[in-house]
Amino acid sequence: MDINRYKSELPPVFNMLCQEIRIQDVIIEWVDIIFEQIGTASKCPPHAHTWFEFNYVLAGQMGTRFDGDGDEITVREGEFFLIPPGRIHSHTYTRGSPHEGLCFRWRLRPADPGRMEDDTRSLHSRLKSLQEWKPGAYRDEEGFGIMLAHFLKEAAAADPSEFGLQLLLVRLLERLCLLRQTLEGNRESSVAAVDPLVRKVEIYMEDYLGSRLNTRELAASLHMSYGHLSREYKKLTGNTIIERMNSIRLEKARELLLLPGYNISEVAEQAGFADLSYFSKAFKKRYGQAPQSYRKARAASAGQT
Repeated sequence: MDINRYKSELPPVFNMLCQEIRIQDVIIEWVDIIFEQIGTASKCPPHAHTWFEFNYVLAGQMGTRFDGDGDEITVREGEFFLIPPGRIHSHTYTRGSPHEGLCFRWRLRPADPGRMEDDTRSLHSRLKSLQEWKPGAYRDEEGFGIMLAHFLKEAAAADPSEFGLQLLLVRLLERLCLLRQTLEGNRESSVAAVDPLVRKVEIYMEDYLGSRLNTRELAASLHMSYGHLSREYKKLTGNTIIERMNSIRLEKARELLLLPGYNISEVAEQAGFADLSYFSKAFKKRYGQAPQSYRKARAASAGQT
């Protein structure tokens, strides 16, 4: 990889890409795309920022400390780290082994703030989950270096595609999401996002959100026995179909509680709960508050902002 050539030629292309892009239900604002320019600095003091930052070390090494304490971590060639918004961190740079790195910074917001997010299919929800990224230096075993090399090659083309380059970056973010889920053992989210069977079950459950779920009709619609379907779904996601359906309904109820015009009984009915008492108990177990208390607390919080 000709880093010096890219550092000379690509900054205007990177500047062109630093704007907002809407993909599915999320708006991504690329704040910065740069090659690290350390100059004569020996360190960068503790700080935090309001955006995500992804750093990939192309050559050399650097030291990074997270959250202002703990041991400093050496990040070497072929390794990377991710800084979520608000996380305090600092860097030191080694004389005689200056690091060359590629850095991306971005912010997220929902394209439609009033729309309910489904954790398994919402791109905004998946990308936002990177806020939970655990600090550390990660050896590239997922092909990020290959993706970055492809991105740089396309950016250096005679007539680079702005939209195509942005999509390459979105693919990189999605790869980070899948890696986070793998590292944390979150099998449900990663598999549900890609497995065709799980996706079909999710669509069926969304379509029947407001009515009683007939699991055997669900299985028949997929030309499977219910026993086989339930075993496959549990194996793929770690949850039963009924557990997932309740999760979808509770999330729907939570969204409805934030809207005016619905009393608690109507919220339960619209979300597909026939028993108001069961709904209240399930909601409190999931969110830590009874539905009415949750509504009042969120209304009070909104009034203070």
